[in-house]
Amino acid sequence: MSLKDSIFGPLFGCHSCDELKRTVSQLKKQLQDLSKENETLMAQFSALESASAQPLVPVSAMSPELGWAHLKASVSGFKKPFLQDAHQVLITGEHAVLIVCDGAGSKKHSKAGADFISSFLAEKFRELVAGDASISAENWSALSRSIFSEAALALKARAASENKLFDDYGCTCIVVYAGKDFVACSHVGDGRAGYLAPSGHWKALLTPYKGALANATVFMTMLDSQNTDTLIASHVVEGRTRAIVALSDGPEDVCWQVSAFDSTGKKVVDPNQPSNEFLGKIANQLVAATTQKAPQDSLDKLWADFLTTGSPKLAAQVDDKTLLLALRG
Repeated sequence: MSLKDSIFGPLFGCHSCDELKRTVSQLKKQLQDLSKENETLMAQFSALESASAQPLVPVSAMSPELGWAHLKASVSGFKKPFLQDAHQVLITGEHAVLIVCDGAGSKKHSKAGADFISSFLAEKFRELVAGDASISAENWSALSRSIFSEAALALKARAASENKLFDDYGCTCIVVYAGKDFVACSHVGDGRAGYLAPSGHWKALLTPYKGALANATVFMTMLDSQNTDTLIASHVVEGRTRAIVALSDGPEDVCWQVSAFDSTGKKVVDPNQPSNEFLGKIANQLVAATTQKAPQDSLDKLWADFLTTGSPKLAAQVDDKTLLLALRG
């Protein structure tokens, strides 16, 4: 076979001008697709690189004897008549579990779904941490997937017992766990979660599920035996962390970098980068309040007030806002 046949065969072997044009057109399309893919990857890298350069706010030391401290609240969005978010915080010894459920705005019983799922998961994890060694970095993915599936089946049974449509209970779900020597997260749908790395940077623990349409995601009511590997995402990071955070998508744009222009200034990408400044300052306030032995009820009330009107963005946010943060020495 000649060099012409082996490399340029698709061009010079054509039987007509039309076939030659089609072949050239296909090659051009392939090159354009590769160019676009490369441009997208470079834009995402550029945005992530820019996000990681944000200034640090070192988190103050806290006595390990104080254990885990935390902030928790779920508040309604601006002029919204009712709350559809739900949350649970579980602190037991070295273990901390944050649970956030965001009821779908379009679902009739989504608040009931969020309340049910968050309570069900809290009870399951309470039983696990009581055993102290029941949760490990190695079994986290399979364990959380099993518990999420069990929760969805239990919610489905409740819907049937009340003669209501299971789909009407739709909600997203995030569980973040921190133990002695690892941190982990599993989730269905969107929202954000992260942890404090030894470097002092806050790092993301999940990539929110975004559908093709704006604000489209997936819900716990969509889980079945065939799609758990697809809809339940898990992530594990080895090593001890001092802090974890979980939130619904309502307050994400005040404490997370969720959009940035790429290097061309024409495209918007999601860096998914927690704000070192915001979370660092909040963590330091929690350290100070915990050291002064502030009552938990007072902390939660102040936190709820902050999420409601603490900044112009938060005050104007029409979506519900849940933000949980746990910190230790």
